[in-house]
Amino acid sequence: MIDTNAILLSDTYKQCHRRIYPKGLAKLVSYWTPRRSMFTDPDDEMIFFGLQGFIKEYLIGYFNKNFFERPAAEVEESYHRYMDIQIGAGNYDLESVMELHELGFLPIKLSALPEGTKVPMGIPCIQLTNTDSRFAWVTQWVECLLQASLWKPCCHATVGWKYHKLAEKYYRETVDDSVSPFDAMADFGMRGMSCMDEAIHASAAWLLSFNKTSTIPAIPYIEQMYRTDCLAAGIGRGAVSTEHSCQGANFAVDGDEITFIKRMLTELYPNTSFSMVSDTYDYWNLVNNLLPQCKKEIMEHNGKMLIRPDSGDIVKISVATVQKLWEIFGGTTNEKGYKVLDPHIGIIYGDGCQLTTVETIWEQLKELGFAANCITFGVGAFCFAATIEENGKMIALTRDTYGIAMKATLGVVEENGAEQRFFIYKNPKTDTSHMKKSHRGYCNVVESGGKLRCLDCLYHEPKETLLQPVFCDGKLLKDEDFVTIRNRIYGGE
Repeated sequence: MIDTNAILLSDTYKQCHRRIYPKGLAKLVSYWTPRRSMFTDPDDEMIFFGLQGFIKEYLIGYFNKNFFERPAAEVEESYHRYMDIQIGAGNYDLESVMELHELGFLPIKLSALPEGTKVPMGIPCIQLTNTDSRFAWVTQWVECLLQASLWKPCCHATVGWKYHKLAEKYYRETVDDSVSPFDAMADFGMRGMSCMDEAIHASAAWLLSFNKTSTIPAIPYIEQMYRTDCLAAGIGRGAVSTEHSCQGANFAVDGDEITFIKRMLTELYPNTSFSMVSDTYDYWNLVNNLLPQCKKEIMEHNGKMLIRPDSGDIVKISVATVQKLWEIFGGTTNEKGYKVLDPHIGIIYGDGCQLTTVETIWEQLKELGFAANCITFGVGAFCFAATIEENGKMIALTRDTYGIAMKATLGVVEENGAEQRFFIYKNPKTDTSHMKKSHRGYCNVVESGGKLRCLDCLYHEPKETLLQPVFCDGKLLKDEDFVTIRNRIYGGE
């Protein structure tokens, strides 16, 4: 992103509200909450993830570089220019912006649920409030920046969790317990994301549930934002792999496909596992005819060769391929009585790997007596943008997927030495679904009977709450590592 004056990272109306709030407003309390799931499951929960990265990246890093450390004249000039374009001179309040610049940090406090928490609908994840009575407006000003940065990592973390639960089921039923479901799938989505930042954040969220990704910059992001040694943790592994240009170029030079396959096995990567896209010309010719001709090289290869179909009917091709590889190369029977392909050969599919499709493949393989780890999957960008449920309903992943909103719930006006506390809320009569009805006052998030509950309508901040301080006055108060967050989801697996 270009180095825009940080105070301009909002939509237009946030720049007007400083004037519009009641005179003497000294405190504003707001909550960031998933209100309702679009998924069919009535007990659907959202994985909360991305706040720590957002705080480091924006509330500290970006604001310091592009607001507090910039000369006052430069901040004033850019603010004037772009707000004049937006709403016209005289319709915004520059004085309070420059007062904030002079202060030198964001005078707000964020308290939040621990990242990795499975959040039911209607439970606030973050509480925001100002710490300086001059800057009550900053509380809600943060909304646009927070929303644009956080809803998608939460959705992507939840997508990864849904895939992991499916992998857990079939690995528990058909795979030896020594084989981890964290290795069942990889993120293949980088090139299909809307921008590089989205690709990085999506892959980081995915890596809460799996070990593998093809999105390299997700690794330094996790190491810097979640202070984790990814090498030591085994997080962020990729793989040697070919693409169609590799297959096509070598075919053009060699005049056949088999020469390149054997060169990969014996010269280029004799001691390394790799995947090879296999449908550039004739997939079934490669499987039925070329692989048997390469059997000696494959069995002597110090690694695994994964063939990768990339088109056609994913279910039929995946299941038939596993059967054919068993016929050619054989394998073993595991402790649970399921067939496992010889460790020198396998299949990875990275096209159209929707949850329902993956489940169908694993179920059919199970019925045929094959273990789930006979095939691995590369999950792509479509699956990070939409989910297809068993009933065929497609759910796009947007801010509305979980109805995420940030709403002010309590205000304090101070005037002539007196303090007035009041609830702020919305309850539209036209909202027949009642989704937009907001909390009132302070909220106390507690655990009761193994479930998170929210108690609102409080005039004062509760002392015992699961929303714990993570940021205050420009400083990060809680710096968790990535593995701790992952273990919070999966109980230390």
